[in-house]
Amino acid sequence: MVGVRESPSPAGAVVDSFFNRHQVSADAMLAVLLVLPLGLVSLSLLRASDSPLSLRLLAGLGLLVLHGCVVPRRLRPLAAYGVAAVAMLLLVALPPLHDPTGGAYYPAVLLPSTLVFGLLLYTASGRLGLLPSLVCLAVALTGVVLVLSRLWNPASWGGSSGSYELVAWRIGLSVGLVAAVACFWSLGRLSRMRVLFLSELRAKAERAEADRVRERKEAARAERDRISREMHDVVSHSLAVMVSQAEGGRLSDPDSPGAGVFATIAGVGREALRDMRGLLGVLRTDGGTSPQPGLGDLSDLLDHVRDTGVRVAVQEVGDARPLRPAVDLTAYRVIQEGLTNVIKHAGATAAADMMLAWRPDGLHITITNDGDGPPAEEAGVGLTGMRERLSMVGGTLEAGRRPGAGFELSATVPYEPRSLPSSGS
Repeated sequence: MVGVRESPSPAGAVVDSFFNRHQVSADAMLAVLLVLPLGLVSLSLLRASDSPLSLRLLAGLGLLVLHGCVVPRRLRPLAAYGVAAVAMLLLVALPPLHDPTGGAYYPAVLLPSTLVFGLLLYTASGRLGLLPSLVCLAVALTGVVLVLSRLWNPASWGGSSGSYELVAWRIGLSVGLVAAVACFWSLGRLSRMRVLFLSELRAKAERAEADRVRERKEAARAERDRISREMHDVVSHSLAVMVSQAEGGRLSDPDSPGAGVFATIAGVGREALRDMRGLLGVLRTDGGTSPQPGLGDLSDLLDHVRDTGVRVAVQEVGDARPLRPAVDLTAYRVIQEGLTNVIKHAGATAAADMMLAWRPDGLHITITNDGDGPPAEEAGVGLTGMRERLSMVGGTLEAGRRPGAGFELSATVPYEPRSLPSSGS
């Protein structure tokens, strides 16, 4: 049975995260680790050789460049691979080194540090796209051809094929080098496919989570709408009937002792009905989960309107009074809708005047502009929405063209309920 692969341990995840965030530091550590087994052995072979010093220095320089290319291999994979390929070409072109202990010669390309080139090929094929990686593969195979041409006849460089026949040496050398290059390149491409696959999985998981969040929001919104409708249909109707009956009882005998009680019941019922309808409007529109704007946010709204080029002059008359949340929100929305209509229909160069009059019977909002106002069909929809919102708090709205030119919107928002709002849905 194939076992299920366990997720990496927290310690392993921390190590992977560190190496991904600090690529150069991690590769510098890897370069040091490769120097210990490969670089030191290669250095000892160069020191033991009695070949000319210049030849050994050139070989050492090529090996040093190879080890140094490990540091930027992930940060600059193509550049690191290109420099390493030049270093390998130098090692292939150098004359054979002499080993006095064995009395034999060997090419510098056979020094252990040249194995680092395989790591660089692996990195380049894994980090680059398909076409650049194929170019790197072609460069590596070209290097294989050059190495084979150099090692094809061991007698030409003072070497020996050992106990093998020359044909077996050539076949084994060719197959081994080509297989090594193909293996490093294929592993690099496999690692790239794994990275792309994991990235796609993460993207799919993020999209799925976003879809789940959106579905939860839609479900919550639908539930809020359902609750709002049920409360409007049931509770609002019951409150309207209660207020109507209380008013009927009060008017049937205004001089009776119970008339005051009926008046109190009717007043409290109107207040509850008005606030509940206002809150239901907020529930339907905004979900009731975020702070709602009010007249305290009017300066930000005016700044936004003025940024569009519309000139707005504001005049406030009377002493401001605190408003209930539903009333405050309604007043803000009426002003917002009125100024939006100015932007949409009066033009960017229009001028508007707004007056807030705090009178004893309520807040009177007047917005006038020098434009023509919205078309009749759009005005019907917009004004109907504002009238419905105002009716929830017992307010009124009047709008129309002024004599001569311009458009005027006038709304009244009462501080306290004085009459039963319409109970229509």
